[in-house]
Amino acid sequence: MSEKFEAAWLDLREAVDHRSRAEELLGPLRAWWTAVGGSTVLDLGCGTGSNLRYLAAELPGRQEWTLVDHDEELLTRIESPSAGVEVWPLQGDLAGAGLAAVSRARLVTASALLDIVSEAWLGALVGGCADAGSSALLALTYDGRVEWPGSGDPLDALVRDAVNEHQRRDKDLGPALGPTAGRVAEELFRSRGYRTRLAPSPWRLGPDEAALTKALVTGWERAAVEQRPELGTEIRRWAERRVAAAASPGFALVVGHVDLLALPPDYDAGPA
Repeated sequence: MSEKFEAAWLDLREAVDHRSRAEELLGPLRAWWTAVGGSTVLDLGCGTGSNLRYLAAELPGRQEWTLVDHDEELLTRIESPSAGVEVWPLQGDLAGAGLAAVSRARLVTASALLDIVSEAWLGALVGGCADAGSSALLALTYDGRVEWPGSGDPLDALVRDAVNEHQRRDKDLGPALGPTAGRVAEELFRSRGYRTRLAPSPWRLGPDEAALTKALVTGWERAAVEQRPELGTEIRRWAERRVAAAASPGFALVVGHVDLLALPPDYDAGPA
């Protein structure tokens, strides 16, 4: 797939990603992992290994991680976070190497991925998990919700809607699901008998995250202008106003995300 993320952006967001994860999903995941004697994990679209650094510490026992990304430069930055955790970076795309590796994993995981994939690809992933009896933890899927502080800016809703439309563009895997991805993923897993739990994992950004907010607004500006070029001047002025306010006392931005846990139907431990 052609979507490329710079290491600087991934580094900038990692701490916020980690603190935003839906921790209530970890208990059911650990219970399943222990019950089945899990050891193999597949991380799709792994970037520099942020998901590995978060999740490996939450799973007991020896672990073997296969981490798939199309960007070789990002893969070179991945290291094992601790003894007992083996890592195997694998360069390849999600449609090829990614889906092929599902059958060898007890747990399939990804972070900030589902909103840029298509329903067809997601259906193939769910089918692969079902065939292998794998669980899935798919985190930080953007859900289209953006809440700015105070009374807001007249262009907030227009930019949000333009960005959400832009998210549905084809990312080389077919039309992307964008903000509907979390809900669609849950429906697809449920159709295969999985017990699922979809939990909110919003980013909450304040003045201390002004650099991240600036990078986020810059990306939104670019996407919105591509979607609504006739409003380019107004959108650029909106971005200037929002960046200028990001470090102000009391600034608070909420960006909606969801985490999905899906446990196989043959695991009898009550609802996830």
